[in-house]
Amino acid sequence: MLDFTAQLEYLRDVQRTFGSGSDRIDLVVVFSKILLITVPLILVMALWHYRHIIGFTILRLFYRVFAPRTHSIVENYLIKKGIIVNVYKYSTDGSGRKIATARVEEVVNGMMKLQLIKVEPTALNLKNTRVICYTNPFTYSGKKLNSFSTFVASVSKRGSVIKALSLMTPVRYRFIVRRKHSRQRVTREGAIRVKAWEGNKRKSFWMAKPDLQTINNPARYGEKMRLSVENISAGGMRMFILHPKGGLPTLNQGNELILRVSVWNPKSKKFSYFTVVGVIRSRFRGRGGAIGLGIQFTAEGEKLDGRYSWKSLHGEMKALKQFLHDTTR
Repeated sequence: MLDFTAQLEYLRDVQRTFGSGSDRIDLVVVFSKILLITVPLILVMALWHYRHIIGFTILRLFYRVFAPRTHSIVENYLIKKGIIVNVYKYSTDGSGRKIATARVEEVVNGMMKLQLIKVEPTALNLKNTRVICYTNPFTYSGKKLNSFSTFVASVSKRGSVIKALSLMTPVRYRFIVRRKHSRQRVTREGAIRVKAWEGNKRKSFWMAKPDLQTINNPARYGEKMRLSVENISAGGMRMFILHPKGGLPTLNQGNELILRVSVWNPKSKKFSYFTVVGVIRSRFRGRGGAIGLGIQFTAEGEKLDGRYSWKSLHGEMKALKQFLHDTTR
């Protein structure tokens, strides 16, 4: 009987406690605190996510107020001349995946409507995507121009095929030196080793001492002449002859060099090497009197039966392109 009475009293206490329902004032306070925290947090996240397009819009407004004539002249030129515009997705390296080839059809209310010539299928949502556009070089007010960076204003797609595309008018037009191949910068001397022979030694270069070469430990060689590689791509390389002295091979534009190139592979911890014919496309002066050379690969060598056979390259070494891609991922 006592147990039943105790249980009954307990149930009555519970009923008294919750009989009037929950306190509405407490709920309002709780939700107010939640909103005070979440709303600013969501706002900050949204501003961070759209920071590039917000900054672009502010800069574009500034340029439109203080330099409207320049933009209108360039845009009218693009329209009247039917200039071809190649549109690429922007990447940290410059241009990424190609989106379309087009002409500027008209510019209305800050939007550049494009007449599509060729489009690349894509599953990407391109709305508000940053893009970089290239044209053939043209001159305005004594300045050479060939590119502009902007954002996609609107896009219409059917499946993966783009049917209509409009861009925001850019902040400014500029000139960019375009390269067919992305170049990998060499940050540590010795990571890429090169031996070079004059081109007329093509038939027997492997039996002769190199005319020029890199060295493994530069600190030990002081002011001695040597090669140093600045960057390399699937299509060529840029290197310097440090502390040049007499006895150099002929290094004029158009001259050939036989190059044995060894590239360090950090994954296998070994050097991978290849032999190519390189044509000197540019020669220039570097720091401290160094001679700079821009080299384009034109043929790849393969040793068969104690001799080298040479296979012409059409723009790039595919094996080197894949190797550079794999080692930089």
